[in-house]
Amino acid sequence: MAPGEATDRRQYLMDFSLGLVNRTGAYVICRDLLQELPGYFPQVRYWRTISKETPQGWHRRIAGRLMMLELEYGRSLPLPDWTEGTPVAGRRRLILDPLYVLRSKLERDDIVQCHDVGPVTHPELFGPAIHALYEEAYQKIARVGPGMVFVSDATQSAFRDRYGDDFRFFQTVAQYVRPGVLDGETAPVEGVKPPFLLTVGALERRKNHLRVLDAYAQSGLHERGVGYVFCGARGIGADAILEKAARTPGVTSLGFVTEPQLRWLYKNGTGFVLPSLLEGFGLPPIEAAQRGLVSIVSRGGAQEEAIGGAAVLVDPDSTSSIRDGMLQLVEMPESDRREILLRGQRRGAILTYGRYIQGWNRVLERNDKFIGTDGRAASDPEELRSVA
Repeated sequence: MAPGEATDRRQYLMDFSLGLVNRTGAYVICRDLLQELPGYFPQVRYWRTISKETPQGWHRRIAGRLMMLELEYGRSLPLPDWTEGTPVAGRRRLILDPLYVLRSKLERDDIVQCHDVGPVTHPELFGPAIHALYEEAYQKIARVGPGMVFVSDATQSAFRDRYGDDFRFFQTVAQYVRPGVLDGETAPVEGVKPPFLLTVGALERRKNHLRVLDAYAQSGLHERGVGYVFCGARGIGADAILEKAARTPGVTSLGFVTEPQLRWLYKNGTGFVLPSLLEGFGLPPIEAAQRGLVSIVSRGGAQEEAIGGAAVLVDPDSTSSIRDGMLQLVEMPESDRREILLRGQRRGAILTYGRYIQGWNRVLERNDKFIGTDGRAASDPEELRSVA
């Protein structure tokens, strides 16, 4: 069967409610899955509506806010489950983020994608409201035991440690390096001059900006003429990050930048810095390697897994470790830099767009086979092998 040419038995109601509130990497990989394998998904659900197109503009923003209000404050109300669309015999559900099982029917034959378990394991990074919602969602998932797809083996391991093995299957389908990350025009960013270290990522607690800013201040790199530049969308904790950045000499906060400006930053940067406290996968350092930058990433977990260790590895909880990593990045001999970059670029060459789509195609094709004789997760090693 060609990708996306699903039979009625293998059709899915895709829940893409994620698309109403998320425009990060999680949104992009789900959007691409829908675009590349449309035959599996004759109907797509956005909150309480079925639509052929992802809502955009003010419609998306209003719907997203109303949906989150319903999830947060309407849990005790006798509201009906979200629409199932036109009934189709044998159709499964594919829910692209655990949060949205809260108002959806969920059965063991369904599939849920898990980006990370951080909202339940690290509530301090997400806040009490998000923690409570995800805790309830994951408990519902654990009671039902559907098939689970993860973006990394580290996320899969963290999930299994917390919720056990009583699920139809576990599968990892790793994210991909975006095609054409090196292609296109560049545009200089006003006020930014090389050399500088670069961070690209949402301004939120889990990206560890505050500790990185402290590390940069302690490093003495500003006095040596090496700046620190970061850009990204505002998230939880953004105000504190921006306030500290404004007080730290040598730091430039850019907010949103265009794709040509982003290419210029990568082309002119000295190194990439993202020692996150928590990641579901950790794609930015791989993309940085394709653009010629060695990265600082967190030792252990999803980031080290994603880049295959081809980075400067630091303790994300230690300011001094990050400081030393910055100095190592700036002072690294060119031969060491080339060797690390080559390893990172090889990793990126493996994590292709086509591999990602084919991995999902195999999961969807084989969903009916993912069941053991005891009703637990499939025990065949081939069935459990990561698509990474």
